[in-house]
Formats: sequence, structure tokens, C-alpha cells
Amino acid sequence: MPLDTAPSARKHAHSNSALPVALAPVALAAYYCIGHLDRDVAEFVRQHLYASTWWRHTTGSLPDFLAILVVSVTAVSYSLFRRRAYRHGIDGLAVMYKTLSVVAPASYVAKTALKYAFGRTNTREWLRSPQEYGFHWFSGDVHHSGFPSGHMLVATALAATVWRFRPRYRPACLGLLAVLAMAMVATDYHFVSDVIAGTYAGLVVEAWACRVTRRKYYTLHKTVER
Repeated sequence: MPLDTAPSARKHAHSNSALPVALAPVALAAYYCIGHLDRDVAEFVRQHLYASTWWRHTTGSLPDFLAILVVSVTAVSYSLFRRRAYRHGIDGLAVMYKTLSVVAPASYVAKTALKYAFGRTNTREWLRSPQEYGFHWFSGDVHHSGFPSGHMLVATALAATVWRFRPRYRPACLGLLAVLAMAMVATDYHFVSDVIAGTYAGLVVEAWACRVTRRKYYTLHKTVER
């Protein structure tokens, strides 16, 4: 797989430029959900899904493997990048591996910083203490860590990277993100707006990482060609 040509690079740049345009509708959708939808959906999940003893026990204390996932993806992707670059040079697949090794830790840092900045009450804490609903700016802790969804942010950033470089896997990427989004809401781990914000933030992180990585290796590739 050769490194992308200049027209292809321009196509990726155009897709990245759509993100600022999408900010306003995404923000409006999240704002609407915060004021009119989040609590109703969370209550619906509690009253209907959690009426099932099996569902309550199954989802009551799910382990969080996000940090392990990030470390694993970073290490494996960087190893694959080094191996691919050594055997085949800097081609498109090598750049994808390198981008994944950057996207994984960057998305984790982004979700940590955003959760602390927004300090929003997570869904399960709100269900226990309804008066706590809302944002507690720059005071994020274990009980105020709902916005944005860190799992959606990291998963979206990783899936968007694969989507960009490996088009044939796009249906799988979209399906996995849809399942994860529904799971985050259906387990009362997140409000709908948390998921929306996490998805958008993940796209932004991926676009930044891809731009930085591709610029570096596209320039290197052109230099070697000369």
C-alpha cells in the first residue's frame, strides 16, 4: 500500500475541515439533550432495563479496561509500525499504525482533561442524588466524570483512524461504535449528551493526530523520492 498521493491528502484535509462546521450542530444537539432528553432516557433505562434482575447484576459493576486497552493499542501499533517500516518502508499501512500509536494515548489524555474541566455528574451518581445534576466546572472526580464519555472518545478516535486508512472496514467501525454508544446509555453509565460529545471529541483527536503524522511521513516520503 503506497503512501497517499497529494490528491488523496487533499481529500483527507477536506474531511478534517468539516469538523469545525459540525461543531455548532453537535453542540446544539448536546445542549438539547442536556436540557430535555438525558434525564428522561436515564429514568427509562432504570425503570425498564434495570427492572430485570439479570441486567442489573450483569451491568452493575462492569470492570473498566479502558486504560489497559489504550496501553495495549499504543504498544502493539507502534511495534507494527516499526516492523512495517523496516520491511516495506513508510507506506500507508505504516502510517496507519503510527497514527494509532499516537491516537490512543492522545485520546486518553483528552478524555481525562475534558472530564476534569466539565465536571459533570455521571448518570449513576445523578440517579442516587438527583440534586447533583449538572456541571461542576474544573472539579471533575470519580462522581463528576460523565462528560464526555471517555469510552466513546477513545473508541471513536481509534475507529476513525481505521476508517480513514482501511475503507473496507468502515461498516465494522460504524457498527462497533453504534453498539458501544447504545451500551453506554443502556447501562446508565452515560447520558445521551455524554456519548454525543465523546464521539465528536474522538473525531477531533483523530483528525489532529492524523494531520500531524501524515504531514511528517508524507514530507519524508517525498524527500526520499527526490
